[in-house]
Amino acid sequence: MQADPRTTHTLPLGDVRGASFLRWLMLSGLCLFGLHVAWTLGLVQRVLVTDLTQISAVILLIYLGGVIWGGWRASQLSAAHHALAQLRTGFLRSGRIDATPKGPQDWAGEYCAGLLVPDSDRAALREILIERARGAHEAGWFVSSLLLKLGLLGTIVGFVFMLGAIDALKTLTYADLPQMLGRMGSGMGVSLYTTLVGLLANLALGMQNLQLDRSAERLVAATLHFSERELLPSLASRSA
Repeated sequence: MQADPRTTHTLPLGDVRGASFLRWLMLSGLCLFGLHVAWTLGLVQRVLVTDLTQISAVILLIYLGGVIWGGWRASQLSAAHHALAQLRTGFLRSGRIDATPKGPQDWAGEYCAGLLVPDSDRAALREILIERARGAHEAGWFVSSLLLKLGLLGTIVGFVFMLGAIDALKTLTYADLPQMLGRMGSGMGVSLYTTLVGLLANLALGMQNLQLDRSAERLVAATLHFSERELLPSLASRSA
């Protein structure tokens, strides 16, 4: 049996194969290149040495972990887009849909297979699809906000160091003034460097999470478009 002529167009839906992972690779490569340049110029070493609290080092480690997680998630989304493209291509060629999932990221196939079940709850199936596509991204946004909060924590700690040095003026002599100024400078360095590192890491992970969210939204939209505009109308016309 041939597919409905209305479904024989081959305009792509969602992302092309590997597009999500390539976008993550380009963004992460650009950020890591900037980090490499900062290391070459000695800026990273200066930050790590000046920050006595080592909050900046913790931020950098969490950021690198977030980048690795983002690559893993981008690869999952790429596999899900590819599974949707295969599902749609097979339906356009044969007019049939294989209800057997092709892999752990065949979320579109599981959604369409659920639609074929009599009296299925389409709203619940849609919620499950959305949760699988972008539910895990809440952890990425939490990590991104955590980096910003760590930077603000470093700001507070740095000001505490500065205020401690100022409070010691009551007992310091003129000879102790250079030491007091050094403590104030250390506190200011902790405050500024942790804030800067936290803001930059938050910005970089925010862009990564935004890209992942957009990829997930394109996957959900493409799956709903295929099911509502191609799959279900074709099956309804045949049953009629």
